[in-house]
This record gives sequence, C-alpha cells and structure tokens, in this order.
Amino acid sequence: MKLLKIKIRGLKLFKDELEIDFFAEQRVGSEKNEMLSKLFSNIYINNVIALIGINASGKTSILKVISFVINMLNNEPINKIVYNDILNGINYEDEVIFETYFYSEENYINKLQTVVKRDDKSQDGENKYTIKEEKLWRKNLSAVKTKKGLFEFEKLNPVQIRNADEEFLMEDVSIIISLNKKYNSHFYIRDIINLTNTNQITFVGEFPPQLITFLDPSIEYLNLKHDGKKLEIRLKFKEKEEIVLYDPVELNNYLSSGTIKGINVFLNAMLAFNNGGYLIVDELENHFNREIVSTLIRFFMNEKINYKGATIIFSTHYSQLLDEFERSDDIYIVRNKNGINVEKLSKILKRNDIKKSEAYQSGYLQGTAPAYESYINFKNAIISGRIDEV
Repeated sequence: MKLLKIKIRGLKLFKDELEIDFFAEQRVGSEKNEMLSKLFSNIYINNVIALIGINASGKTSILKVISFVINMLNNEPINKIVYNDILNGINYEDEVIFETYFYSEENYINKLQTVVKRDDKSQDGENKYTIKEEKLWRKNLSAVKTKKGLFEFEKLNPVQIRNADEEFLMEDVSIIISLNKKYNSHFYIRDIINLTNTNQITFVGEFPPQLITFLDPSIEYLNLKHDGKKLEIRLKFKEKEEIVLYDPVELNNYLSSGTIKGINVFLNAMLAFNNGGYLIVDELENHFNREIVSTLIRFFMNEKINYKGATIIFSTHYSQLLDEFERSDDIYIVRNKNGINVEKLSKILKRNDIKKSEAYQSGYLQGTAPAYESYINFKNAIISGRIDEV
C-alpha cells in the first residue's frame, strides 16, 4: 500500500487545511536521480520528502500527523496512537476531518474520509476521541487517466459507510480494518521521531560490519545480544581489547553521537528498503555531517538499494541539503505565524536560476530565515553582556 495524499481540516495547530502529497506532481523526466519510484502508468511516488523551517515552525507536528494517519490506517485505535496529542485542543463541538488517498495492491485507488470528534463520554481533563463518521471510496486503476484523476471520486458512491450498528467495531478504530483483513494489507512504517532527543541504540543483534566501518572505521565489531534476562554488549576497536558492557547508555562513553544515531537511522532505513515502507525522522542532520546525510538520501534515490520504493520523510534546518534535490515538489516549507502553515516549494519558487538553499537562507521565500529584529536584539544583548548566569 502506498500513500498518495493526505488532507486534514480542523486541527488546532494549523492555520489552514494541511495537505501533503506523496506522489510526483511535477513532470517526470528520464533522469535516474529524481528520487522517484514508478507506481503505475505515469504515476510516480516521491522516495524523499523534506520538511524545512526555522525552529518552532511546526515541522515535528507535521511528522506526527503523518505518523498518526499511517497508524490509523494500520488499524491502531486512535486513542492508543502515540501521537494522538495532535488532536489536543479540539472541543466537543469540533470536528477533525481526515481525507486519505492511497493505492492498494489489488490495483485500486482508495479515498477514506474519517471524521474524528472528542468523545462526549470522556471526563473533564481526559483526551479521548471517537470516529463519528467514515466513508470509503474505491476505483480501479483503469479509471485513472491523469494525475488529477487520482483524486476524483465525486461521481462514485462509497463502497463502505461507517454504521453505528456495527457493534464489533470499536469507536476509535477505522473501518479500513475490514479492507486490511480481507487483503492482509498494511503500511510498513519505521517511526523514530521519539529518538530526536534520545541518542541510544534501539536494536539488538550483530550489526553489519560494513555499516559500522562506514560510520567509524576504528571499530572492528559491535554486537548487542539479549538472552531474555540481560543485555550484553560486545564492542571491539581495531588493535584493542574487547569491551563488554551491560547498559546501552554506556556506549556513549565509547561511540560518537553520530555513530549511535547512524546505527539507528541506517538500520531502520534498511528495514524500510526491505519492506517498501516509510521511514520518519525528525531533525535528520542532528549528529550527522553533510556527507552522511547525503549518503542516506542517495540510498533512497538508488533503485538497486531502494528496490521496493520506500520513502523517507524527514525534517531539517539544513538548507544546503535542499540542493541534493533535483525536484521541488517533494520539499515543503513550514512556517508558524498564528498557526502552522505548509507550502510545497514548487508552488512558491518558480525561478530555476536560484539555488534552493540560497532562496531559503536569504528570506526570498519569506518566513524561512530568523527575523532580523530578533537577530539584532540577541547580538546587542551579547555585546552589552546582558546574559544573566543561570
């Protein structure tokens, strides 16, 4: 299953409707470095999607929304999805409407409309939610002639409507569960948003020596094994004695933060490659140098490595990274002014003679560079010594 588009209305964090495309909207050329996988006919999926914006612009919130939608489509009760805090702030009379368009392996394009409300049976202070209304439309690929046609369902009747009498269906579980069970389908997702501020290895096993050498050539091997009772870590540097540890936190004394993050990110990427799924990473550049980040992106571009068409969705502050992109319909500019606003770069940068990083850094895109007044005030505070000891 592959996502094509999500549209969401009613989230309090966002200024307007949130819309994210996962397909290639711009023209597709014959080049092999366009970060695309062919889905069918002339429809391609973006293998790399970047969200870029200044601090506190809302990038992490968008990643959480995408993760929430995928987990909802994977039959997870919305009250148990780890990022259901995106719904915080909605009142009993409010509605959040999710429109999700996706391709399923039985050669159908699907539209699922899900209306979420705050549960009126919840107690004050509780954040419990229920799916109030839901409809599913389906059409065969043969009915799709253009990219625009992917999302045209107006003349079709829903194939399934949520029925209040369906006692077997929990109030916070999507009707998509019946489709998933019938075709044994789901979206494969590796979500490591929660590792943004916690740099600790989350895998056990014998790590590929090629990966370890790529990240740190001085390491001979690194293995983490769990026998059901305790964790044993064996680390050996070249021409050094083997080190045995029992707490992964202790690895911070021996490995760089970049090596630890690299193990987590690249192993998750390898799993995404094997399953054709989604890898979601917040602040991709943290702990990494530019070449390691670029290498990861190029892996997703390489059809021999990414042979099942996996997609990495990441946030970044690193504007130079945008120059790795041949396209601009897979880059989203995120701003926060009276609510989070998201715009596709291809909609706002029409000139091809401007480097993407320069357009971002210069403020040409508006709202993408730190405010000049804030910069001057901070600079003057440093000069005048007005920084109190904490």
